[in-house]
Amino acid sequence: MKTMEGKQVRSAGGGISADWLKVIAMVTMLIDHTGVVLFPGDMGWRLIGRLAFPIYVWLLVEGFSHTSDLRRYVLRMGVFALISEIPFDLAVSGTAVSWEWQNVYWTLASGLLMLCILERIRGKGPIRWILTAFVVFAFMAAVELLGFDYGCTGPFLVFLFYLYARYGYPHPAIGFVLFCAANLLTPVLNGYPLNYPVVWLNAAYTAVLEGFGIFSVPLICMYNGVRRWKRGKYFFYLYYPAHLLLLYGISRL
Repeated sequence: MKTMEGKQVRSAGGGISADWLKVIAMVTMLIDHTGVVLFPGDMGWRLIGRLAFPIYVWLLVEGFSHTSDLRRYVLRMGVFALISEIPFDLAVSGTAVSWEWQNVYWTLASGLLMLCILERIRGKGPIRWILTAFVVFAFMAAVELLGFDYGCTGPFLVFLFYLYARYGYPHPAIGFVLFCAANLLTPVLNGYPLNYPVVWLNAAYTAVLEGFGIFSVPLICMYNGVRRWKRGKYFFYLYYPAHLLLLYGISRL
């Protein structure tokens, strides 16, 4: 992908469409959650599943840039976050309600809200970037403390991909490395002391684990801006809670 005056220039004649990126994200997410629910001791499933989240974030940023009704887009994310919470809690904790860990739709919805605020920041120079940094960090802290999936790294990756989509930097590979490194912020945001090595080792382990998602970057870079399967929009939204319920049902057999 090339950029010209801050806008993405893509060729529709090759590359990967948004539709096939969604399919790849759905398949790798299914593999990931199969490992979480059915084979928690086998990390191979989780490593493959690392590709899903960066792809979903990229598609979210693209959706933000091209939606004709931003309010409806945010509302839709919120509605499906509510719909998905019980299936998510059943799948990951075995109980219908758990406040420790919330589904990824909340993370994506918060990312959308963050982008809406960033778009309203006016001015140029240092003041604008200071305000931008404040907003991004505030969302990172809130998402971490609320227990949304991917924690503080979720809004951070949304912001990094938003910068690339709008301004052409940083490259998705650099953004992805920064996203992985942001896992080291989780002990700080949760108030753990610096002399608590277990928490820091866990954060470092998570950063390395997320690093296997780097294979999503070439796929994102091959994105051609084409979207054809518009009538199946709600299928992609419903897939998330539906596959979690299916995996939970299988685990109870």
